[in-house]
Amino acid sequence: MSLRMRSRWKQDGRERSLEDLASVAASNAWRAGCNGVLNLENEGFETSSRAQRLDIIEEFAAFLLLVADRLVYERFSAEERERFVTAMALRLAGLVDENRTDAQGAGPHRERFIDKLNERTGVYSECSFSVEEGPGFSMLCCLGDRVTDALGPTNRKWAQDQVVAIDGPEAAQAFTRALETLLGGGTGPRTRSGPRRPLAED
Repeated sequence: MSLRMRSRWKQDGRERSLEDLASVAASNAWRAGCNGVLNLENEGFETSSRAQRLDIIEEFAAFLLLVADRLVYERFSAEERERFVTAMALRLAGLVDENRTDAQGAGPHRERFIDKLNERTGVYSECSFSVEEGPGFSMLCCLGDRVTDALGPTNRKWAQDQVVAIDGPEAAQAFTRALETLLGGGTGPRTRSGPRRPLAED
């Protein structure tokens, strides 16, 4: 299924801030997560509740936040990068809170997601990433592990294969193309491990 991302600004002549960019990137990451759930269900992997679907969406969103962080490494200064990543994380946390509250009622959904992002940052920091080729195999396997954990034990091996071979690369490629278009071009080649810093909650 084709994954469509927002990659154009409305032509109103307004200067765009890093926070504007982060908001669109967060929306694209969320859309990719929703598409990932749909793809898995279309392949026969069952989900039993909206809460479980949100678990999977959160994993795709966390993965793509770390992809975004790697992509802007050389384009932004350290201060700009921190602003962008924090704004994107907080926008994603807001989306999580809205959807979790609607599905499960009020709760510390925002805080739990920020905690998840901080944990995932440490995990993904050990994985390779190339701006030219995207997330390495180990990074895709980390995503696959966490998505299959959210799905549960049924058909675990096949779900892992689906995420690593198809859904993860599709999400990363579509997200990267959209972000680079919004930024106005590529970010230049670089391969590195990711950051370990914690994300702010407010």
